[in-house]
Amino acid sequence: MPGTTPARARLRQLIGAVIGVPAGAAGVLIPFLAGAGEFVASLPLVVIAWVGLRLGWRPAVWSYLAAGTVSIVLIAILDPEALRSPHALRLAAFVVLAPVIILLARGLQGALEQAEATRDAAVAAQAELSARRVELERTHAQLSAAWRQADETRARLEEVAEAIPEPLVVFDAEARGTYANRAALRTFGRSFTERSVDEWARLSEPRDERGAALDRSEWPQLRGAREAFRRRLLVRLPMSGRDLLIDVEGTPVPDGGCVLLLRDVGKEVDERRRLSRFASFVAHELRNPLAVAKARIELGQRNGGGARQGTDHGARALESVDAAIGILERLELFSRAEAGRLEAVREPFDVRAAVATGLELLRARGSERRVEVNVTGTTLAIGDRALAVQAITNLLINADRYSESEAPIQVSIRGGEALEVRVADDGPGIADQLADVLFRERVSSGRGLGIGLYLVQAAMQAQGGSVVLEERRPGAVFLLRWPSAPDGAGA
Repeated sequence: MPGTTPARARLRQLIGAVIGVPAGAAGVLIPFLAGAGEFVASLPLVVIAWVGLRLGWRPAVWSYLAAGTVSIVLIAILDPEALRSPHALRLAAFVVLAPVIILLARGLQGALEQAEATRDAAVAAQAELSARRVELERTHAQLSAAWRQADETRARLEEVAEAIPEPLVVFDAEARGTYANRAALRTFGRSFTERSVDEWARLSEPRDERGAALDRSEWPQLRGAREAFRRRLLVRLPMSGRDLLIDVEGTPVPDGGCVLLLRDVGKEVDERRRLSRFASFVAHELRNPLAVAKARIELGQRNGGGARQGTDHGARALESVDAAIGILERLELFSRAEAGRLEAVREPFDVRAAVATGLELLRARGSERRVEVNVTGTTLAIGDRALAVQAITNLLINADRYSESEAPIQVSIRGGEALEVRVADDGPGIADQLADVLFRERVSSGRGLGIGLYLVQAAMQAQGGSVVLEERRPGAVFLLRWPSAPDGAGA
């Protein structure tokens, strides 16, 4: 049997022989004791078959030899004539049939051993499959975790890349663009990502800053895969055909390819120029009211004996200081709006009073233009009074700046489901190309930097209102709208 050691095999054979002795003796003695004087072959055959089934065919052989030997010896001793009698046929039957039984036991044992071996192999295969399944599940879990981590890392990298204001493009080992952030798509379209490097070079015509064509090895996608570098290039934008001067920083990546960071040199120059204009605008706007305040204070000091004149000079000086403070407040409001930190309350307020305050601020800037105000219906709205004053004042300043010298500013307040304020000037109107981008950051039509209308929109949106350009020409009409306060609400 499988797994039987030599010592155990010999022990089983000994046990088979020991069992065969009494079986053979019983096959002879039982008939003789009964007076039959014959040999009972069936009893030792049964015993030999049992030994073969229980212990194996080799112990059955030993049992057969022991039973046969004992049987012949006992018959020879007890009745030698029996060996020559017809009863000897039973002994011959035992001698013939016992090996057949042993052969059958051997075949059955072989079949059992084969079945056990097959079963053991199946069990081992099942155990191996189970172990492999567990290993596969563990590997799958590890791959899933690695994939999730890779996705999270990629998402974080994309967030970082999208937060970069400069164009950024990633290339693989074959110089194919695989990713471009929003800044790159705005500036270059998909010329870096949807074209092969040769097609990109044919359309973009990469050159050095003096206009000489670059050698292929100096194309940024190819050089960046070899080494970190930084240089200035001229490229042509396929979308517009315009040449763009850019600074390129290339960094290789471990698996091949590179990352390019591109800076629009012309845009940086424009930003510096715009910042310079902004500083000049602030200095100019503050210089006038502060100069007036200084002059009034000096006049008040010279004419100290006249109390009435001193009071008048002091009041005018305070108005000028208030105007300067108002300019600084507008700049602070612009800074908060640009950073997305413009906060507002929503409560009932009187729009007529807000218009009156805006007129006072317009007068404090030195304007003496006539303003005609028409009121219809209720004047209570829901919003932020301070931001409403800022929006109304900016529209009045714009109307005063662009209207004809003798023309009045028309202001109408109309109540209803929504409370509306219209500010109309008598200026040249607004060109169509400027009207489409009028409320964007720092869009100017020639005077100032254009932050006034940007602040109007930011202030109205923050408090739940809106502003639109209702009429473009002749003369511009701006419409402010707030939710009306319910009846009985206090202002």
